[in-house]
Amino acid sequence: MSTVSCRSFDDIVNFAIRKEEGAMDFYQKCLERARNPGIKEFFKEMVEEERKHRDMLKGLDPYGLDEFKLERVENLKISDYLVDVPFTEDITYQEALTVAMKKEEKAYAFYSAWQTKCMHEKTAKVFEILAQEEMKHKRRIETMYDEDILSWD
Repeated sequence: MSTVSCRSFDDIVNFAIRKEEGAMDFYQKCLERARNPGIKEFFKEMVEEERKHRDMLKGLDPYGLDEFKLERVENLKISDYLVDVPFTEDITYQEALTVAMKKEEKAYAFYSAWQTKCMHEKTAKVFEILAQEEMKHKRRIETMYDEDILSWD
């Protein structure tokens, strides 16, 4: 994947679109390779979430950025205590959640880091919006993990 620069709004948005499409492709491959129907459904939902991000980016208006209301998203930090697991065709639900959680965690860290590198307010705001969206995904997956895996004890 090419590197990103903060030169223009279009550069940032096009880069982010490619990044979201890469995430869609990753989850699509997981969907196609997973054997368990429930796991397939989970990865299908992840493809759709990334598609929503991509579509949001395609429709992003640089003059409408002020309309985005950023909200604080609680980080349960469950992924902080988990290690990356490789995808396998017989992946368990817990492992699938971990794969997705770690992927979203990395995307959040990536966008957050770039937000602080952009001096122009509009390009920094795009990264801030994207970081928040990734944190929402991570939070959703962490909640699923908490409810479906941790509550079994």
